[in-house]
Amino acid sequence: MLLLYAKGHTGRVCEPIRGRTRLMKTVFLLKEELLPKMRLKQSLSRDAFPDFSPYDYGPFSSQVFSDLEFLVELGFVSVDPVSDAEPLPEEALEYEYWQAGGDGLEGEEQFSLTSLGREFVEGGEAGHLTPDQWEAFAELKARCNQTPLRALLRYIYAKYPEWTTKSKIREDILSKHPF
Repeated sequence: MLLLYAKGHTGRVCEPIRGRTRLMKTVFLLKEELLPKMRLKQSLSRDAFPDFSPYDYGPFSSQVFSDLEFLVELGFVSVDPVSDAEPLPEEALEYEYWQAGGDGLEGEEQFSLTSLGREFVEGGEAGHLTPDQWEAFAELKARCNQTPLRALLRYIYAKYPEWTTKSKIREDILSKHPF
């Protein structure tokens, strides 16, 4: 919820995150890069973050989607279709993995805090972070939201190869040619 609350590249609080894979990889980078760099462990325990493991499309945690579903059911997060985009194949396949028997993916979605979610964060969690920590959240979110998904994946695959050992798309992502 803190990530969804943070400013993004537009400078607006609660900027949505577009796409399941982008959300997954942003949470991964938050855990791997932001938590140790900004000493967020003083405010947020590493245990508060999902456990990731190498999977078919890089670092993956079904807990991210389980938590997301829980927050949607509570009315804290909204999931809205993005009609002008088709999901990338890796996005659709990653989603199908955790969905277990669902109907598949119709199109890309974006995730944002509802007014209830925003009130919840502002009423408690927002005060636990320093201005520098909020700035770090904003920088990460802006970088991940602005970067094309394949470039974001390429960054993660190159910097964290141990998390991509089981990937079905590793060679395509790391190649110089877009697939």
